[in-house]
Amino acid sequence: MSNKFISVFIIILGFSVNPLMAQLDNTGFEQRIKKDSTIEDPFSFSLRVLSFNKNNEYFNRIVKGYTLFGTRFIPSIGYQLNEQVNIQAGVFLQKDFGNNNLTYSIPYFSILYNWNHSQLIFGNYNGSIHHRMLEPLEDFERLLVDAPENGLQYLYNTERIFFDAWINWEKMIYQDSPFKEEVSGGLVSQYDLFKENGNTASLHYQFRGYHKAGQIDALRGQPLITRFNNAIGLSFESKTKNGFVHGHKWEGYFLHYIDNSPQFRLPYTQGYGYYLNGTLETSVGDFMLSYWQGDHFYSYKGGRLYQSYTTDPNSRFFEDERKLLILRLMNEFNIGESSTLLLRFEPYWDFNNRSIEFSHAIYFNIFKTIPINKKNR
Repeated sequence: MSNKFISVFIIILGFSVNPLMAQLDNTGFEQRIKKDSTIEDPFSFSLRVLSFNKNNEYFNRIVKGYTLFGTRFIPSIGYQLNEQVNIQAGVFLQKDFGNNNLTYSIPYFSILYNWNHSQLIFGNYNGSIHHRMLEPLEDFERLLVDAPENGLQYLYNTERIFFDAWINWEKMIYQDSPFKEEVSGGLVSQYDLFKENGNTASLHYQFRGYHKAGQIDALRGQPLITRFNNAIGLSFESKTKNGFVHGHKWEGYFLHYIDNSPQFRLPYTQGYGYYLNGTLETSVGDFMLSYWQGDHFYSYKGGRLYQSYTTDPNSRFFEDERKLLILRLMNEFNIGESSTLLLRFEPYWDFNNRSIEFSHAIYFNIFKTIPINKKNR
């Protein structure tokens, strides 16, 4: 990997520590790696399961319709080495229904170092929806189709600050590998300007980068790829305790895309987007209305609907400008302390193509950690 990508990442990291829950509330899907045992009983067993059925009824040229249906399964053993260090080892399995073979069967391993308000994680870390990144920058469906992220992650969390920075080492190369090295990274930060009487106003900044290159692979004549996204925004949230309405939230973001590759492969080298959200939390579920306007916008593995360039690998189609109005109807049911059932229905209006399309989904999330007591061993 070139030093340019690492340098840009470190510079942005350094300037962003002082400034989520941004946009879609995906906390019902979280299965965080964390300290889960004590020195007296250092061993524990964790079970992470996510079953899903998401059907996308899409008929546009940016993204075609498809269905995701299967189960992701991660059993692991944890060991609390000392008060600050936790080690987890297990296996990640995924079974897509309708396919007799496993989609994934790979080792799962992490080392967590915890101190004060900070965490440093090596190996498999809290990726995908745990980053709380805007959907135009981070496709929610990565949670359902990608292997768990692995590399290095730094987390800092206080009463007023959320900060998450990571490097995801996606593809490793060795001498004369027949492919290029691939790495992505980013950061998500939120600073609460004020919090009082159930009201919170926050400042957000997010960054994402992707790099594909290498010096020791067999494809030495192939040009490298380096692309970046930035997003900045404000949000206001108000919580109420009684009645039908439990709260509301308003958000606005400006997003930017730039291609810093020496040779360009997309039909445009930079673009931008505006993303506005309003959410009403009620006793029967959450109602969220989003407006997206993107002009020559692209993000590596960002939400497919938000891209100006098609996600069809057999096409070069693109739309200069995308205008979408998205309605999200969301509900979740906590089943005991360790499992959650989530329902979503998401129709949207495409202004340019004058069409209505939608997706609907059901998810069952299980996350349970059981201490392995000495008396049981």
